[in-house]
Amino acid sequence: MSINKMGIPWPDLPDGLEDEVIVPLRKQYIMDDMWYLDTEQAKPIFEKQADIIVENNYKGIVDVGCRHGPINALLEKRKYTDYDYYGFDTSPEPIEIAKFNWRDNNRIYYEENDWANLRPARFNVDCIIFSGVLLYEEDHYKMFTDIMGFYNCKNAIIQEPYHTQKHFQKGLILKTITDDMAGYNFKEQFIIDAEIFFGRRLIAHI
Repeated sequence: MSINKMGIPWPDLPDGLEDEVIVPLRKQYIMDDMWYLDTEQAKPIFEKQADIIVENNYKGIVDVGCRHGPINALLEKRKYTDYDYYGFDTSPEPIEIAKFNWRDNNRIYYEENDWANLRPARFNVDCIIFSGVLLYEEDHYKMFTDIMGFYNCKNAIIQEPYHTQKHFQKGLILKTITDDMAGYNFKEQFIIDAEIFFGRRLIAHI
């Protein structure tokens, strides 16, 4: 965990990066690797997703790449509790934390799983959240349509790092897909400038 010289929450990165290095995409990570996403500065990213859920009264939510599912705490704070939720992630630590935190709510279910091995939800799905996972696949639109088709769902919230950034480090390259999403039918889209590492995010509602 670190803060850069401008006071921006920043992950621990190798010192003295001189050559261009692509920020690695890891399916296995620990909570400390993503700590900056749980700061107050990052909250607007997830607040906008909560806005969309509440405004559209979504009742059956699948969260792909959920980490520890911070969206549920934001919805609870808004007293929005009449929904069913299934979140899965490829890393065990955030899932174990999520299971413990929501152990008394039988409408919120977490599982360690990969999008290549989809499992049915226990309810009708009317919204799927894609939490920074589409960029993992070269054919991200196929991944999107495959998952939407599997859950027979027509509504989605996509959160992805934007292709232009203001909080970055020279020598790092962040893989992005936001300049290659012409096939998606956005109902509305927002650019959130969170004051964190690579904090400019696209939030798109489909």
